[in-house]
Amino acid sequence: MKRAPGPKGALIWGSLTEFSADSLGFLAEAAHEHGDIVRMRFGPVTVHLLNHPEYVEHVLTRNASNYDKNTRSAHRIAATTGDSLLSANQVAWKRHRKLVQPGFQPSNFTGIEPALDRLIEPMLERWQLAGEVDIVDEMMQLVIAAVIEVLFSSSIDTEKLNAALEVVLADTWRRIEAPLDASLLSPRLHRPAFKAALKEIDGIVLELILARRSSTQRPDDVLTRLLAAHEGAGETHLSDTELRDATVTLLLSGHETTANALSWAFIRASSGGHEAADPATIFAEAIRLYPSIWVIERRAVEADTIGGYHIPRGSSVLISPYLMHRHPKLWHDPERFDPARFAGDHPRARDGCIPFGLGEHRCVGLYLANTIGAHVLNRVFARFRLKLLPDQGLGLSPGITLRHEGPVRMRLHKEGDDV
Repeated sequence: MKRAPGPKGALIWGSLTEFSADSLGFLAEAAHEHGDIVRMRFGPVTVHLLNHPEYVEHVLTRNASNYDKNTRSAHRIAATTGDSLLSANQVAWKRHRKLVQPGFQPSNFTGIEPALDRLIEPMLERWQLAGEVDIVDEMMQLVIAAVIEVLFSSSIDTEKLNAALEVVLADTWRRIEAPLDASLLSPRLHRPAFKAALKEIDGIVLELILARRSSTQRPDDVLTRLLAAHEGAGETHLSDTELRDATVTLLLSGHETTANALSWAFIRASSGGHEAADPATIFAEAIRLYPSIWVIERRAVEADTIGGYHIPRGSSVLISPYLMHRHPKLWHDPERFDPARFAGDHPRARDGCIPFGLGEHRCVGLYLANTIGAHVLNRVFARFRLKLLPDQGLGLSPGITLRHEGPVRMRLHKEGDDV
């Protein structure tokens, strides 16, 4: 059986040390040196990096039944989300998807612009007085408030929730990269900061659920649907734990992708003079270059062959939208920010474009994310032009999501000003 090429790695941990030190750089170099399928070892686990649309479609669609989520990353994520859309496998995942999917139909989000504007307008008024802002923090606060309003018809302390989520996300990625994870032996072995942040998140979720339970008139939103499933019977019934897990998952994943992409959309559009482009294409190009879900992991249930190479049973495959969206054979001048790529016929998965995943696990919130992203860009650019302040790093911090390495300060100018 033919083995794919790849780095030799160290005797015990293979390439895990190099991956932990610079995840994006290591994977990019591996693909550049060895091609579109790369074999490597992370400790005892054999891993194949796949960087071609044909291979990606094989794993995520054509032969998806042979690739499950019984993976290193899913096990770590489950410490926060339990058995939910992010981490559940096969039967449990299908149950959650069946319950959540109807709440994310595009028809449910027609007419959400007034609700978004109630959050955007105070932000713009505050910006008017401030003169400059940290665009990363502003988008995180705005988008999580928008998601909570749209999905849960509620408002909460977004700063408190964001702070807790940052601790949970950082610690989860630390455990994914670490050769050994003591917390897998017992939840009591988690770091105190992780346990405190998770307790904070659980308190917020419980407050949301209790408030909705006591409401005499329940709005037709995702939380109401989840609560109805919890109170119902039969195979769709959600237990107390499953209700908590589903709600936490929506809070965790509902804003990161959109907020990160919006930050980069403002940075790159303003730097390149693209503010007048269609906001939908600006957002699409931002999430091409900076997909929040930058790596996807699956496990081969049975042995397989991809690209003529043997994929052993029980091994992992990695798919990186970040790398594939920069593949020089798939994209012309891939590092250039060019919203025109998404004018007319948008690139599809077979063209190497999968910012929201692919197949049955494709993100349920993609329509909502695109709607929020385009509307926020439209409202802001109708009023301001943003300019990046000098002498700032624009590094990336790959973890559970692809975040900015730090704050990004931008100066605000009124629309029409000579800047």
